[in-house]
Amino acid sequence: MADKETVIGVETRVSGEIRGGEDLVVKGRVDGKIQLSHALTVEKGAVVQADVDVRSLVVSGTLVGNTVASESVRLLASARVVGDLASPRLIMEAGAAYRGRVDMGDIEAARAAVASRAAAKPAVGRTEVARESLAPSRVPPRVAAPPKTAVLAAKAAPRFVAPAGGEKSGETGPASPPAFPRVAGAVGAVAPPWAKKKVRRR
Repeated sequence: MADKETVIGVETRVSGEIRGGEDLVVKGRVDGKIQLSHALTVEKGAVVQADVDVRSLVVSGTLVGNTVASESVRLLASARVVGDLASPRLIMEAGAAYRGRVDMGDIEAARAAVASRAAAKPAVGRTEVARESLAPSRVPPRVAAPPKTAVLAAKAAPRFVAPAGGEKSGETGPASPPAFPRVAGAVGAVAPPWAKKKVRRR
């Protein structure tokens, strides 16, 4: 490592492009792009979401982005890396998690490919995101309305036919249902005369 180094603290967040001629140690968060002629170290707990072009890289935190290292890349046990790696030397310790492609061939070609992809990537604004979210392919399909007959049947109130001795004949409406006959032995009920007779046994 060089005599001089820059440290991005735990409570510090940097958004944009970082260029330098000395070592960089990230303990906080960096979003954007990092281009150094020296080493980059991503400490445990740090988050770097950027395309990285450095001499050497040591990761024990989280790195999301394409990486080009002219000398070496080392992923420690707690490293979590997502993106393509281009370096002549890759060291991955047990426990490190990595998802992407590894290119250990022409580093200059890989650096040019990363630069071209970054230049061709369009800047997506809030309006484009809103338009994409309202695209016809993302709109949920419409559900057909139920038939009118089913809706009318559901809204119609139940009708009871009035008992024969109650209201006038021919009228129908929301009258109460016919009363049930009283049963002997129920509370408040009067037993019929035949229930009072004793049954003679032969």
